[in-house]
Amino acid sequence: MIEGVNPAWMDFSGSMPQAKTEHVTKKMLDIPYGPHKLQTLDIYYPENGEGPFPVIVNVHGGGFTHCDKRDFHLYPTLFALERGFAVAAVNYRLSPKVRYPAHLADVMRALNFLGEHAEEYRLDAQNAFLWGTSAGGNLVLHAGCVEGMNGLIKHTLRIGAVAALCPAADLEKLSKAPNLRIAFALFLLRSAIFGPFPSKAALENSKPESFFSGGIAPVYLQHGENDPVIPLQQMRALAGKLSVLLPGEDFVFDVIAGARHAGDGPDYFMPEHILPILAFFERHIKA
Repeated sequence: MIEGVNPAWMDFSGSMPQAKTEHVTKKMLDIPYGPHKLQTLDIYYPENGEGPFPVIVNVHGGGFTHCDKRDFHLYPTLFALERGFAVAAVNYRLSPKVRYPAHLADVMRALNFLGEHAEEYRLDAQNAFLWGTSAGGNLVLHAGCVEGMNGLIKHTLRIGAVAALCPAADLEKLSKAPNLRIAFALFLLRSAIFGPFPSKAALENSKPESFFSGGIAPVYLQHGENDPVIPLQQMRALAGKLSVLLPGEDFVFDVIAGARHAGDGPDYFMPEHILPILAFFERHIKA
């Protein structure tokens, strides 16, 4: 057990830590938003109130190839239930069975679904917030852009803010890690995501920054100082671009001292790194 993690919310007994949600009495599971078996989402509700609730849409990481809406990526947003947010955890199709941007198309489809059915599921469509980790960070940064890829953004939700945790924001650089072993593994991962010979256009369009010029919702960018997968230097460059677009309280760049990539240590599970993101969301709730 990692010290500081709520044992009622996380199960570390298996090979992949799983979020435990038995304590959440109000929830709707495996709601289909598309025909594929992975095009489903879960909605968790606060114990108090009838809604409509502001909603955090949680998009899991896993290199676009694995992980799930109920694994450890869900854990941080469970704190949001205690602060009056609902949480919608989204699954999406995975590589190598699909190629990028199919994952993004699924997230957009889920957002469209939540916007269209907000009243039915007691959600406040004017106050949706996006939370994504690693691969999920790439997807939520895209979804936060006013201009999306190939017109994918059609949802009726108002995106109040985006939290991107150690996001895979530049997939073209995946194979350029300083460690050769990691670099080779990431090269294979990139081939699974895009196919063996991705076009320059495909790689360029996978970068959220390619669509920043049309505007983006407020962003809380969180990254580990010692991330071996996505170097801090790469994230500093992204932060520089976001800080120009989002002055003042609309942008936060939070570097966690000594932290590695999400899931490789306790840092992203700690309240001191979760609660500031929720406070950032609360500052961007539209009355």
